[in-house]
Amino acid sequence: MKAMFYVALGMQLFGMAAVGLCLFAGIRDGDYGRIELAQLVIGSFAFYVGTYLKGKYAGS
Repeated sequence: MKAMFYVALGMQLFGMAAVGLCLFAGIRDGDYGRIELAQLVIGSFAFYVGTYLKGKYAGS
């Protein structure tokens, strides 16, 4: 299941990038809108699911 490990790693990278973009958009605009909130929630969810899957399939 080496492929699943890399899928999980990709999810972690996507989540980290989404949260980072949300952070910089909030700093630039001075406020967080609905799009940034959705981006934060989806990015955090993707990161934590990726972390779970990466840990689960790391030993395989």
